[in-house]
Amino acid sequence: MSNVRDYGAVGNGIVKDTRAIQAAIDAGGIVTFTPGVYLTGTLYLHSNSYLEIQAGAVILGSPDMEDYNAADFVQQNVASKAEVTSGGHLIVAVECENVTLTGGGGIDGNQPAFVNEVNEAAPFMYKRSMRPAQMIFFCECTNVHVSNLVLRNSPYWTCFLHGCEEVTITGLHIHSHAMVLNDDGIDIDCCRRVTISDCIIDTGDDSITLRGSDVRLKKKRACEYIVVNNCVLTSRYANAIRVGVGNGVIRCASFNNIVITGYRTAISIVSNWSNDPKSSKGVDISEIDFSNIHSTARRFLNLKLDNLSDGEAKTSATIKDISIRNVRGTMELNNTVRGNGIGMVSGITLDDIRLTNFGKGTASDKDFKGAWGHVSTDASYEISNAKDVIIRNCKVVYPEDSKGWACDCRITDADVSFENTTFNCQK
Repeated sequence: MSNVRDYGAVGNGIVKDTRAIQAAIDAGGIVTFTPGVYLTGTLYLHSNSYLEIQAGAVILGSPDMEDYNAADFVQQNVASKAEVTSGGHLIVAVECENVTLTGGGGIDGNQPAFVNEVNEAAPFMYKRSMRPAQMIFFCECTNVHVSNLVLRNSPYWTCFLHGCEEVTITGLHIHSHAMVLNDDGIDIDCCRRVTISDCIIDTGDDSITLRGSDVRLKKKRACEYIVVNNCVLTSRYANAIRVGVGNGVIRCASFNNIVITGYRTAISIVSNWSNDPKSSKGVDISEIDFSNIHSTARRFLNLKLDNLSDGEAKTSATIKDISIRNVRGTMELNNTVRGNGIGMVSGITLDDIRLTNFGKGTASDKDFKGAWGHVSTDASYEISNAKDVIIRNCKVVYPEDSKGWACDCRITDADVSFENTTFNCQK
C-alpha cells in the first residue's frame, strides 16, 4: 500500500499532483488518497490498479485542457466534434485486468472550468464549449470494480465502460449540473456481465444507458447480461434509462427496483437515434425486462425503431421480447410503442402499469420552453406497426383537470391484446 503524499502529492487543490499520483499508480499495489483535494490531469491505470479514495479525499480534474490525454492516445478513443469534446479523460484504463476505484471519497470533473455559459436560445441549458470527454474511461477491461464514491461535476459523460467484461458498480452517488448537455451518469457500451446496484444518479442528461456501438473496439461484442438493481435515477432533461445507440446488439438485461424522478422520459428504448439515415442502421434490442418501478417523469415509455417522425422509416433493426411490469407513478406525455413497417417491433408485454395522467393531451416542445422530445398525441398509449403486444392489468387514471385526452390507447397497424384491462381504444 502506498500513499500518494509519499510520492510528493500535496492535496491542496492548487498544486497539480499529476506526476506524484501517476508515480504512485505506476509503483503498483493499493494507492491511497487521504483527505485533501488532489488537482490532476489524466491518470493512467494499469492491470491490478487499486485506487482507495478515502472519505474526505477528492480527485479534482485540472482546468487546463493540455493536462489531458490526446484524442488518439488509443485507437478506441474518439473526440466528438458534434458534442464538442477533446477526447481527454480524467481517469483511464485501457485493456487492463483487475481495476478498482473505491474508498468513500470523491472524483470531481471540474465542469465549471469548461462549461458555464448560458445558452440564450435555450436558457435552461449551457452552451457546449470545448471540454474533456468521459470523466472515467474504462475500455476493453476485465474485472472492473467501482464502488462507494461520489462522482460529480463531470463536463461530459461521467462513467463510460466500453467493451468491458465482469463489471461491478455499486454504491455510487453521481451528481452533475442540470444545465450541462451530455453529462450522462453511467454508460455501458458493448459490455458483458455487468451489475449496477444501490446507486443514486442525478444528471442533466441520461442517467443510465445501454449502448451497442462496437465500431472502434478491437474485439467486437454485444452489450449483454446486464443487471441494474435498487437505484434512484433523476434525469433533468433526457432519459432516466436509455437503451439504444449504435449498429450492434443489446440483449439480456434486467432493471429492477428503480425509482425515477425527473424531467422527460423514464424508459427510452430506441433502435436508431440518428437524424441521418445513412449513418446508422440501428441496434437490435431484445430480452430486456423492467420491473418494480416508480416513475414521476413526464413520459414513462418511449419505445420505437426510429427517432425520426412518422412516415420517415429508415432502420430495419429489431426490438423484441421487452417486458415492463409493476409500475406506479404519474405521467403527462403519452407512452409510445412504434415500429416503422420495415424493421420489427414484437413481443412487447406491459403488465400491471398504473399511471395517473396529469397531461393535457396533445403537446409539443413549445409547451415546455422549447425542450426537445416533448411531442405527445391525445392518446395515453400510442401503438403502431407492432406485433404481439400484450397489455395486462393496466390502468390510466385522469384527474379532473386532465382535459384533452381522446382515448386511453390508439392502435394503428398493430396486433394488441388486452388482459384484465379496460382501455378506451381508437383504431
